[in-house]
Amino acid sequence: MFNHSAFRLAKFSALIRHTLSASLCSALFVLPVAAVEFNTDMIDVEDRNNIDISQFKKKGHITPGQYLVSVQVNKNTLPQPLMMEWIATEGESGSLLCVNAEHLTRFGLDPDFISELRYLPNGKCLDLAAKPELLFALNKGTMVLSITVPQAWMKYQARNWTPPEFWDQGIAGVLLDYNLYASQYNPQGGEDSQNISAYGTLGFNLGAWRLRSDYQYNQDFRNGKSTGSDSSLARTYLYRPLPSLSSKLTLGQYDLSSDIFDTFHFSGASLESDESMLPPDLQGYAPQITGIAQTNAKVTVSQSGRILYQTTVAPGPFTITDLGETYQGQLDVVVEEEDGRKSTFQVGSSSIPFLTRKGQVRYKTSVGKPTETGHNDVNNPLFFTGELSWGWLSKVSLYGGTMLTADDYHAVTSGIGFNMDSFGSLSFDVTEAEATLRQEKDEKQRGFSYRVNYAKRFEETGSQITFAGYRFSDKEYVSMSEYLASREGDDSTTNEKESYVVSFNQYLESLSLNSYLNITRNTYWDNSSNTNYSFSISRNFDIGPFRGISASLALSRIRWDDSSENQVFFSLTLPLEQSRNLMYSYQRSGGNSASHMASYYDSSDRNNTWNLSASTTEEDLRHGEPSLRGGYQHYSPYGRLNMNGSVQPNQYRSISAGWNGSLTATRHGMSLHDYSPANNARMMVDADGVEGIEVNSSRTRTNAFGIAVVPSLSNYITSTIRVNSNTLPDGVDIENSVIRTTMTEGAIGYSKLNATKGYQIVGIVQQENGHYPPLGISVVDKASGREVGLIAEEGFVYLSGIQDDSTLRLTWADKTCEITPPNQSNLSGTAILLPCKTVH
Repeated sequence: MFNHSAFRLAKFSALIRHTLSASLCSALFVLPVAAVEFNTDMIDVEDRNNIDISQFKKKGHITPGQYLVSVQVNKNTLPQPLMMEWIATEGESGSLLCVNAEHLTRFGLDPDFISELRYLPNGKCLDLAAKPELLFALNKGTMVLSITVPQAWMKYQARNWTPPEFWDQGIAGVLLDYNLYASQYNPQGGEDSQNISAYGTLGFNLGAWRLRSDYQYNQDFRNGKSTGSDSSLARTYLYRPLPSLSSKLTLGQYDLSSDIFDTFHFSGASLESDESMLPPDLQGYAPQITGIAQTNAKVTVSQSGRILYQTTVAPGPFTITDLGETYQGQLDVVVEEEDGRKSTFQVGSSSIPFLTRKGQVRYKTSVGKPTETGHNDVNNPLFFTGELSWGWLSKVSLYGGTMLTADDYHAVTSGIGFNMDSFGSLSFDVTEAEATLRQEKDEKQRGFSYRVNYAKRFEETGSQITFAGYRFSDKEYVSMSEYLASREGDDSTTNEKESYVVSFNQYLESLSLNSYLNITRNTYWDNSSNTNYSFSISRNFDIGPFRGISASLALSRIRWDDSSENQVFFSLTLPLEQSRNLMYSYQRSGGNSASHMASYYDSSDRNNTWNLSASTTEEDLRHGEPSLRGGYQHYSPYGRLNMNGSVQPNQYRSISAGWNGSLTATRHGMSLHDYSPANNARMMVDADGVEGIEVNSSRTRTNAFGIAVVPSLSNYITSTIRVNSNTLPDGVDIENSVIRTTMTEGAIGYSKLNATKGYQIVGIVQQENGHYPPLGISVVDKASGREVGLIAEEGFVYLSGIQDDSTLRLTWADKTCEITPPNQSNLSGTAILLPCKTVH
């Protein structure tokens, strides 16, 4: 009997359960290479003659045979375990891992490197003796085969990127991602108005296939009576990744994805290279949306009538940066204030077209019929579009494309792109289009459009992005969108002449200054021009004892219906203790009087944040009618709640609430969880029915069925998922607390935590004859067959996950004995005696 208080659960569990079986091997690996002799007196006398430890005399020895192992190559894990074989050799270790060309291909090694290798005389194992830099190491405790390969021998050279061999397609399952929003506005002496809206995605995964249907719903009320509603299935489509081609196949109702032509909704099929499968330096650039809200405003981002993003923002500047890189063309942004006023503007999401590695080809091709969002219109003509880029030189790409219809429209584009390394990327292209419009039945219209784009991603500063574009179209040029509008008899479309887009975001470290600029200007042959811009600068500084003071200035131009006005916003933020702060802001819009606002923010509880503010103009102050506003956000494992309210005496009252979340279900279980966009990967974690295990953070936690879903994993980028071991429920053990995975687009991953819940007991197992069971014998729960511990020296054992009234069984050689453990843990006391009664 001895006191074991120093052996806490986490350390002792790792020592006994996870590494005991490999401890002798690990110790011997650090000994000299020469054979050594061992004192077998350390082994129980009864079993000494039955144990052969000669295998441990050689460094790195693995008993010949086949083993199911998890494979890690340069810390990237293959999605599926492999059966690997070790064969006997005359070398210093006495055994050798048998690796063939197929294995090395699956490990992601370069085909040219593999072709240089030769097989051993047995004809099934490659001779790797001349490649000592290629290292293999098996951890027998975890059965993980770690492989270290020089980067030059790998098929892909990009850093911070996981090759396709390690991508996981996920499992079959159903998902529902939803966003709910409701608001009410009560003006003094006017009609009350209410609004309810929802949007999201319903999806189903089967193998590599993903079925998605985007839905949206909106209903308005006046004094509680409905004034109209609108609902639609904006898109319904089926797609699957094709990693071998770095491409994606899509079928159904979708939006044209093109780096060259304008986007539009269509029903048909497309096959295109997927940029997200490429290394980061060859990917596109995500749009960033900024603006200034005057009240608690609803911001909606849409394209072709389909809602992409919707949120509520507090008064002042807002920035939306999480739209991703999958959108092409112009995005429509609507900022709806509490009183119903709406400002609109557009943001360009174009990227540098098709910068391609030397000798490689990237492509996009689609065929179908243009349709309106949520509808099929068989009267529209069949169209085909194709575009490709060829890596002509190491830094130069040639690209082009065509758009054809079965009737009377066609367009052809050709261009060239340059990768200028630290100076960014540049492209130039020309498009010729020929069409017969509805108004000109007897005469074809032919014109040209010229475009130049420049972009640079500042990797050294994170997500800093620069994008600039210019396009000129002559008067006779017709885009596909204009052609389709003409067929519908819509003469209201404008004929674009020039468009400028400049987007710049840069942090100046020497001044601790962050700046952002976005300018969009469009001119037309038959209409007045319009210009939208937003500019902001912010700086952090210290004054005496006040640290981290922030000042920012934002300027923007917005449109109210058919008129434009400029906005100015200035703010000064003073941080307080424990994630609280005070803010003063000044805002002026057009010719309106200036508004002053004081706000208090509290985010000391990361799962519950709130704010209060009071604002007034000089006129409101004279009448004693300042505006009071408040907001509250709650983050739970099941979704997010957002509530906002405001009141101005003798003017109005307003309240709004939103909830977004997701549901994921597979054959292993289901879980409500935080919102995840439908085409982002997610990981289902199975804790064997154990509730309350935190994964990554307290916002993801296993439910009553032991299931949790980690949302919004990056597609084709390795994600690390960790169990919070410091907050495990009492009596719970986790075997694999860290999961590394790389998921394909829209995949539902699955991983078991191998969690056990029950009592933890430290004891000494002793047979009826006073002897101890042999070292390394497994202790198994008789009812479930689950291993609950391993015998150490002198019968010492750590048992975990012991259930009430359980019986534990030990079997070795021709002997079996059973233990009846107590129904309580003893981790804070001394090791107890556990008699093991012989079973005849």
